[in-house]
Amino acid sequence: MPSPEFLGPYRIGVLLGKGGMGSVFEAAHETSKEKVAVKLIAAHVADEPRFRRRFAAEVETLKRLRHNGIVRLIGYGEQEGQLFYSMEMVEGESLQQRIQRLKKIDYHSTMDIAIEVCAALKHAHDVGVIHRDLKPSNLIISKQGKVKLVDFGIAKLFGFGEQTLAGSVLGTADYMAPEQADGSGITVRTDLYALGSLMYAMLTGRPPFPGKRATEVIRSLRTERPASLDLIDPDLPLELVELVHQLLEKKPENRPPTALSVMNRLKAMKMGLHHQKTLNESSHQTAAIEHDFDELKSNGSDGTQITEISQVDLLSGDSSTLRSVQPKNKASFNPTIASKNTDITITPEEQQSRSLNLDLALDLHPLHTDTRFETVDSDHIATAMDRPSDLRASDLWKHALSISIMGAVLVAGVVLILRAVRQPTADELHNQILSIISTSGPVAAQNEITQFLKQFPEDKRFEEIQSLDRTMDLERMLRRFTVQAKLGITPLAASEQGFLDAMRGREQEPLEAQERIEQWLAIYATDTLQTEASLKQMIVLAEHELAQLSLRAPAILIDPRASELLHRIRETVDKAPAETAVKTLHAIIELHHDQQWAEPAVAEAKRLLETIAPKD
Repeated sequence: MPSPEFLGPYRIGVLLGKGGMGSVFEAAHETSKEKVAVKLIAAHVADEPRFRRRFAAEVETLKRLRHNGIVRLIGYGEQEGQLFYSMEMVEGESLQQRIQRLKKIDYHSTMDIAIEVCAALKHAHDVGVIHRDLKPSNLIISKQGKVKLVDFGIAKLFGFGEQTLAGSVLGTADYMAPEQADGSGITVRTDLYALGSLMYAMLTGRPPFPGKRATEVIRSLRTERPASLDLIDPDLPLELVELVHQLLEKKPENRPPTALSVMNRLKAMKMGLHHQKTLNESSHQTAAIEHDFDELKSNGSDGTQITEISQVDLLSGDSSTLRSVQPKNKASFNPTIASKNTDITITPEEQQSRSLNLDLALDLHPLHTDTRFETVDSDHIATAMDRPSDLRASDLWKHALSISIMGAVLVAGVVLILRAVRQPTADELHNQILSIISTSGPVAAQNEITQFLKQFPEDKRFEEIQSLDRTMDLERMLRRFTVQAKLGITPLAASEQGFLDAMRGREQEPLEAQERIEQWLAIYATDTLQTEASLKQMIVLAEHELAQLSLRAPAILIDPRASELLHRIRETVDKAPAETAVKTLHAIIELHHDQQWAEPAVAEAKRLLETIAPKD
């Protein structure tokens, strides 16, 4: 079917896109020349009685969406049996196109995009609207770098999650939440699952469960877990990996509760990464200044000029950061309807005539027969447009107040930059680490821990902080090995499997764990085998954990007689024939089974007997 020449007051232009639910055209208002995107609902959908009943009611809900991150609904109507609606035109590329072009997106940009999506989702959720079909093709990145969500809430209008007449589930399976595939309740956390899938796709270049057929994808998202991001890209920040996988939890109650909580976590990550980058850069800058100082001093300079140069360099080195904190001038707002025409301005007189033309448009063209069209927000647009170009005298105090606020923000920015440039003392950094750990856990203090180890290797608390760092390294390694073993994509090496087995149960049975780790070290901690960096790291972490286990379960807590029996048991099992070892173990159990002081030795004898008895 050819595209119509007119839909309501719009002259239809080129086809922008086409899908199962309809087609999207570029269009222009016949009178005001406002450029918009018009979505024409496919005839087989528009003719369905249930859809028509819900169309007007659902559009009323979408009218409440007023956010810079959501493409604005302008109007809706019907012409000769064809349903359509118009929306703000945004020139740019979809997130799907960007992922296809770049293969994958760096984690800094991924966090920036996710923060903007969260802001839009928060607004929608606050007014009771759930997107239900969040996917890369529904996110447009404008030429100004702003993210805009399209088709917000339209999935519900099309019956997303319900069975169609053909018996299939509507929507994109790649980014669908498990509860959508099961037909269970839809909540705001359904959108958060889709957000996790979006972030996963940006970081890896593919959705969590890529598949050629929707049935395969749906089966996977119901029963499988996606490949761990830190296995795919070990350089990703641990906090970001944990957040994405939490968003992809099968059960909605295990995901973050709101878009606001996700946005706050992402902003905190960005601040932490930026803080660490600033500290690293300032550290390099300080080292360079000290080098210049030493050279001038060796040439006989008295140092006066050096001090002045150093101060100027420190400040000018972060001038780009200083500029970045200046707020945007809100007075420069350009009330343009279509971002494709960002240079168009509308005078109050034009706006007045436009409001008139919107109401009379159907009568101005002979093709507009059997047509109805209703605008959504012409009053809202008029309010934005009907502003005099010059400031009135009564508004001067507001202008002065704005300048004062800008100055205060600028001063605060300078103070923050100076604080960031100043290197913290060992005491300050140590207290900061302890404070973060007490409130958010050791993972949140990773940047501060790394900084302390780099800057204060001679400090008396170095070993304490190093122990924390190695404990986190051990947890990351064990988690990676566990995921790798479950996925089975890359089998674990013998040393890795043995390391994983040796570390299991060390919290519940520290004595047995100590023995297993000692046995693992006896196999791998030799000079001839320490050739691979990964094995060397495992050895360091095993030795560290062995020392920690000794501190958690010290030998002094065990009766010296039990310690003597434990030593005899190990010697017998390691050196004596199996028959002799079995007899010795039986004798220890029979002789000491009712004596409390010997309980550790009796328990160890029983455990070993179960292991070696079948060899008789």
